[in-house]
Amino acid sequence: MRCTSPALTVESYEEITSAKANGLEASKPIYRRRHSSFHPRRNSSESIMDGEEGLLLRVDLFLSELERRLEFLESYGNLNFDSSISRAYATLQAVRAQCSQISGEVLGAGRRRAKVMVETVESRYQDAMVAKETLSEKVHEGIVLLEKLLSDFETKAYKMREQGFVGTAESIMDEGRRVVDGGFKQAREVIDEGIERARKATESMEEHIEAAIRRAREHGLIRYEDLPVPWRINPHIVKGYRFTESKVDCIRSMFGISNESVNIWSHAIGLIIVLAIAFYFYPMSVNFSLSTNTDVCIAAVFFFAACKCLVCSCMWHTMNSVADKTLMERFACVDYTGISLLIAASIMTTEYTAFYCEPVSRWVYMTATLSLGIGGVILPWHPTFNRSDMAWARVAFYVSLGATGFAPVAQLNLTRGSAWAWAFYAPIAKSITVYLVGAFVYASKVPERWFPGAFDYIGGSHNLWHIAVLSGILFHYVAMQEFFSRAFARAENGCASCCLLDDGYCKAGDFCAPVAGFCCHNGEDPQTCATRLDFSLPPSLPASLPSSIIVDAPLFASPTASLAAASSSFTVLYSTTFKTASDYAAATSTVQVAEATVAAVNTAFMTIVGAAASSRI
Repeated sequence: MRCTSPALTVESYEEITSAKANGLEASKPIYRRRHSSFHPRRNSSESIMDGEEGLLLRVDLFLSELERRLEFLESYGNLNFDSSISRAYATLQAVRAQCSQISGEVLGAGRRRAKVMVETVESRYQDAMVAKETLSEKVHEGIVLLEKLLSDFETKAYKMREQGFVGTAESIMDEGRRVVDGGFKQAREVIDEGIERARKATESMEEHIEAAIRRAREHGLIRYEDLPVPWRINPHIVKGYRFTESKVDCIRSMFGISNESVNIWSHAIGLIIVLAIAFYFYPMSVNFSLSTNTDVCIAAVFFFAACKCLVCSCMWHTMNSVADKTLMERFACVDYTGISLLIAASIMTTEYTAFYCEPVSRWVYMTATLSLGIGGVILPWHPTFNRSDMAWARVAFYVSLGATGFAPVAQLNLTRGSAWAWAFYAPIAKSITVYLVGAFVYASKVPERWFPGAFDYIGGSHNLWHIAVLSGILFHYVAMQEFFSRAFARAENGCASCCLLDDGYCKAGDFCAPVAGFCCHNGEDPQTCATRLDFSLPPSLPASLPSSIIVDAPLFASPTASLAAASSSFTVLYSTTFKTASDYAAATSTVQVAEATVAAVNTAFMTIVGAAASSRI
């Protein structure tokens, strides 16, 4: 409760006199109005009330201010003061508490509050009131003293509050420092512990390597459990491991018998086969004589990638027994990079020949494949890629890389039809099949998983994978020759759309006309089709031919003599079956027309093949 009193309105005459009443003195000049009645006793009483009310009002105002300021200071919370400030604070609280309990009519309550205030101050600060005699003097002095105490208390309270903020911040900082220091200490302990473990692991690894070297010196070949952990790849291959101290010893060991002998020599012999194809059989082929420098370069890229893959494989399987962990892991990376390049180069040959007459599409696809191949060269150098438990991840990566080779299928389906695209990729089916089967066998570690120790030297999953890789290279070479033959057949006639077996290989609305196996527009007569494709047909051919008569020789379409012979043969057979166009029109029986047409086509096709083959020879 605040020590307040109602607002006082003091009315007085303009004539004010000095008076004494109840120990309260006030001396003021007296102003009189002319023509007024002056009653001395009444004026003296009013002056006493006026001076007393002003003093009491001052007391009430101070008590109200004291209440407000103390509540504000107490809102800071618990403040710890020294003895002098505690005494002042107790005095201020006592004055507030004693005055707040007084109530009643205005003047009576005000006098009692003033008296209580003076008594409270005198009880605590007697020396301050000794010189004062009257109540008004004591009230005035008490207000001055209490004001001073309140100001001192506020000053120190503000300082303590600021110091409290600083102290709290410092406390938080100190706590933070302790936490950080503790964290650093724990981190140092963990790091020290890790370093110690690494040191012990290194010492243990070195001891294990030395033990494996000693055992290899004594027995020649060691078992899987004798190998240090980083050299353990396939737990189902139990024995036959080499472990040598130097690179020279690794090279020498390749001429001995071990569980790596088949892996090394399968690709070493395969390398000789690929080199023979690249430098002897391919230059002797018909495709080579028809190839441009760019064509030869694309084929050379494939041969180079195949040779690099085989060489890298031989290097890895020769050097994986060296007693140097870093060197061993680097040779593993070399092996993986060879596989990446082989896949990329194989895909590029299909893209090059599929879009032989579309340079923009060709180079877009080939550039994308080359970029992925470069990524496949970089990725194996990441430590995680080489872990023994990542075999399936490695297989998935290489299968995904190979699957990008089918990216052009959508465009080929759109521009040439699904049958054309299917027929184009058919020659590569064998290569893809052996790659996929070999990859599955390699990742699943079959058959040694089923019979541990039975396939340590020959017949293991890695041996089968090597045979699959070599077979895939050879099958892809055969498919590549087929791709180039068809590409050359298209290029011979201004890159016209070459049909392979039937009308399904032409665009919608076109048919495979008997003009060297190229697609003609639906309803287009042979002479117009030949003119558009820049061919010269014998004049004996009829003006129109049924689109159902199909003669296809896409692989033998290049020599002019062969084309002339094929056209002449077809003309003779056509004339034999249907003497004139009217004969054909007279053949109203559908069966008769179909049988005669099939017979003519079969005989014509064999004649064309024979003529074209003889012209090639």
